[in-house]
Amino acid sequence: MESEKLNLHALVGKFRKPSWAPFLLLLLTLAIIISLQIKTKSAYPIRVSLFYGSTESDRWFVYPETCSGFSGQLPRRKVVMSIKDFGGVGDGKTSNTETFRRAVLYMQGFGDRGGSQLNVPAGTWLTGSFNLTSNFTLFLEKDAVILGSQDTDEWPIIEPLPS
Repeated sequence: MESEKLNLHALVGKFRKPSWAPFLLLLLTLAIIISLQIKTKSAYPIRVSLFYGSTESDRWFVYPETCSGFSGQLPRRKVVMSIKDFGGVGDGKTSNTETFRRAVLYMQGFGDRGGSQLNVPAGTWLTGSFNLTSNFTLFLEKDAVILGSQDTDEWPIIEPLPS
């Protein structure tokens, strides 16, 4: 009987009390992961204004999620228009090549005065080639698709830029 008690004490002595450090480390890691998940859901307010603010932070504003999943900050442009303002039709059948060219040409004039932004709303926008310009944002809203035209006349050969 006495030898059984000794063996029991010897067996219990081989085990250590559990350490709380791994448990706390796991709990801390889980808390950090959850907080990062919450922060990336873009819970920030959406600020929309057409004019520059007085501070550097006022030059940026948060957009809703775009078709690419981007949900962040873009430079605030002085002039913001929609492709529909230029007569664009997003039905996937009507060619918008000349519409995009006219829109970009018009909005190019605002490059030195705060820039411009052309919004493309949800829809399928059939187009050929068109050039973009400096200080210009082409913003595709969620569910907006720019579809390349199969008409070869809408894809002219252009002169290369000087090197």
